Amino acid sequence: MNKEGTFFRLLKYMGRYKLLYAGLIITMLVSIVLDLSVAWFLSLITNAAVKLEVDRWPILILMGVGMLICISLIAYFDTYLKQKASLKIRNDIRQDTMEHALRLPQSYYDQHHTGDLLARFTSDNQAVGEASGNVIMALLKNPLLALCAFIYLLSIHWPLALITISIGPLMILAGKTFGEVMRKKGIRLQEAMGRTTSFLQDVLGASILYKIFGLEKKIANQYRQYSSEISEIERSQGKIQGAANSVSQGIANLTFIIAILLAGFFVAKGSLEVGAMLAFIQLMNYLVNPFSALPSLWSGMQQALAGAERIFQVIDFPKEYTELPQESHAKASFSELAVSNVGFSYTDSVDDLVLRDVRFHVYAGQTIAIVGTSGGGKSTLFKLLMGLYIPTTGTIEIDGRDREAIGLREYRNYFSLVPQESVLFTGTIRDNIMDGNPSVHEEQMIAAAKQANAYDFIMKLPDGFETEIGERGSRLSGGQKQRIAIARAILRDAPILLLDEATSALDNESERVVQDALTKLMVGKTTLVIAHRLSTVQNADLILVMENGQLVEKGTHDALLLAGGRYHTLYHSQMEKDEQSLVLEI
Repeated sequence: MNKEGTFFRLLKYMGRYKLLYAGLIITMLVSIVLDLSVAWFLSLITNAAVKLEVDRWPILILMGVGMLICISLIAYFDTYLKQKASLKIRNDIRQDTMEHALRLPQSYYDQHHTGDLLARFTSDNQAVGEASGNVIMALLKNPLLALCAFIYLLSIHWPLALITISIGPLMILAGKTFGEVMRKKGIRLQEAMGRTTSFLQDVLGASILYKIFGLEKKIANQYRQYSSEISEIERSQGKIQGAANSVSQGIANLTFIIAILLAGFFVAKGSLEVGAMLAFIQLMNYLVNPFSALPSLWSGMQQALAGAERIFQVIDFPKEYTELPQESHAKASFSELAVSNVGFSYTDSVDDLVLRDVRFHVYAGQTIAIVGTSGGGKSTLFKLLMGLYIPTTGTIEIDGRDREAIGLREYRNYFSLVPQESVLFTGTIRDNIMDGNPSVHEEQMIAAAKQANAYDFIMKLPDGFETEIGERGSRLSGGQKQRIAIARAILRDAPILLLDEATSALDNESERVVQDALTKLMVGKTTLVIAHRLSTVQNADLILVMENGQLVEKGTHDALLLAGGRYHTLYHSQMEKDEQSLVLEI
């Protein structure tokens, strides 16, 4: 995306608030008139003083007071409108970014760190908002103020005016030269801040880990590197900014000194009044200062465009849904789930498949267990079943229709999930359970908590269902979080239940309670479960054994043991480990 395209996209956001920017243009024009009036007023006072016109002083004082009041009012309204414009643009872009982020495919989140995405919501958004208010209005006002000051200077003394306007092309050239360099530095800075935000998000969410493993010094050193990278870029920006300011101030001061010397010369010759000279000096400020500020403003705009470019990269990423789907409700039932010749590659290349020729059928009411060693493709298969990825080869169909025919949102409404690591949102227990189905009544929510074996521990908490669970449920134990996740799945009441090693991270007592809750949840449901303990899936209607992305065996527990294949090896190996653990405990 080039910077021109980025800028015009920003203009479209600004175009939503035409009246607001019309108000800003009015305050800008009035401000310019008042600025020029100061030069005119200075000329009146000086000439009245030189000519000893004391009787004009009362009216001059009233004029001065009136100008001060007007300048103050315009400054207030101008600042207020700029802030309002900045806030509205930032809010619109934030909302558009969030709506798009919610529609991004899983592949985006697998390829990008959420901390980098967070930086685009925060620091990049802040830079864009600043540019949409203060910076862009200053870029409009300064050249216009300089032009009006030049016209006024022409009316006072045109030779001097021509000399002073020579600053313009030089300042524009300096602004363009340094601005392009600042834009590249701005992109690097925003990217470095994104990486640092990602690192901080990892660290600040893992305080227990770094405390126990003694990683404080290592993390401090890593953060020092990230921070040093940002500092180095900012230092480089400072050098460029300093050079830009030095060049612009040098040009401006040289022009100013030449103009003042010439103005003094013309006053001495009698071709220019003293009041006109003071007005000329004031107007010189309005001519020189806008051009002097141009490199800084230009670099600020370039940095904002760098931030906008990063934001639009998110917004332009292909999305799953055209529009945000309406609140979803689980499907009531289905008859058959068919996985036919499914192969999958994260790179969409048939030469790099992580799943190969996976095929099986699931019928309503069945329990299907998926077992195998780590890296066999079990979790990838679940991602395909949930519609998070599209199979590279083969199809997944529900009642004879694939997800394209059904529609992605409707397809996902057939499923409910209890993941290996409970995903809970900051908020209350009630909020997280009700995420399963926000439209249910209080009695149904309580019934779901009871069925999930969560009600008793919830009621022992000081605030019951209104208890704040902390970030990702940090105030709850692993078993408590998992039972809340089960209660959420109970409320969803989808016909196909996916259990992704839902008890693998729990202690024995918590596992027993959670397993009991899962058993209740599975009643009347079609369940596919990734199992790490084979003893829990002996009653499954069908067991799928996966290894290296392939379905190497399938059948019932008894049939697979009799076959003496891979499942037989896995089962007896796990039984031996369990017996050894039991002996050690005794």
